[in-house]
Parts: sequence; structure tokens; C-alpha cells
Amino acid sequence: MSNRQHGFTLLELVIAMAIFAVLGLACWRLFDGVIRAERISSSHERDMRTLQRAIAVIERDVLQVTTQPMVLSEGVLQLQRGNWRNPLDEARSEVLNVTYRLDKGTLWRESLSAELLGRQRQKLLSDVRELQWRLYDDKQGWRSEWPVSRGHPVYGPKALEITFSTQRFEPIRRVLLLPGSGS
Repeated sequence: MSNRQHGFTLLELVIAMAIFAVLGLACWRLFDGVIRAERISSSHERDMRTLQRAIAVIERDVLQVTTQPMVLSEGVLQLQRGNWRNPLDEARSEVLNVTYRLDKGTLWRESLSAELLGRQRQKLLSDVRELQWRLYDDKQGWRSEWPVSRGHPVYGPKALEITFSTQRFEPIRRVLLLPGSGS
């Protein structure tokens, strides 16, 4: 008669459990790394979409700017835009006064029309570290103040430059041609 046992010894079970524990820990760390990367990627994508939306709003306003003079002083840009969308076909002007200002790290777009009782304020971008607006004139070049002089005739600017940086994005510079700048 043989005294052989069929099964695993205690040492074999402990070694198998240790191997499974190490494999489980490695899988958990891999899974945790994938989840973290996905969160970072989602956050970056959200911030990029917000940035693109803010730039698109500014571009849309600049492309519809009227011949009324733009005002640029102390980092605040004021303009008047036409072709204001009217999907409900309400009786109102198509002209909208728009102001862009940086307030405590947030870029705001304020709009006012003759029909609105108060200003509408729209938050465009958060965590803005720096913001600089400049207008280009053929005769005097890039200017941080506009109009240049109250006593001299003011020619319309040809381009608008926006330079800004946010917490996530390094300095971004956009130059937008203003309507009529091709002449």
C-alpha cells in the first residue's frame, strides 16, 4: 500500500496565493494608472474645448464688427457688432455692444443692446493668467490703446491681436483680421 496523498501541500498553496496576490496587485496598479490617465485626458479635453469655444466667440464678434469705433483701454476691449442672431424673429436691433474684460482671472464677455434692460454677462474662460489686446493700424503699428488720439482723425484698425495664457496653456497668440482690412 502506498501512502501517497493526492492534493497540494500547505507550502504549495502559500506560493500559489503569493503569486496570485502579486498578479492582482500588478493588475490593480495597471488599472489605476489607466483610470488616472483617462481622468487627466478628459480634463485636458474639457479645458481645450472651453478654450476653443472662447476663441470662437471672440472670432465671431470680431468678424461681425461694425464701422463704429472700437475702444481699447486698460486691457478692456469694447466693440459693436452687427448681424446679431435672431432665431425667434423678435423685433429688435441687429446691433449689439460687446465688452471683453478680465476680472480676477476670468475672461468675461458682456453684451448690451437697446432692447435689453441690463447687461448679459457670459463667462468665457477661467484661470487666465495674462491677457493682452492690441489693435493694428497701418500708420502707427500695434497699439494697446485705441483710439490713439482724440484730436486726430481715427482710421479703423486692420487687425486685432489677442495674447493670453491660462493655468493649463502657455501663451496663445491669435491675430484676427478685421472686416475691411483687405483694402
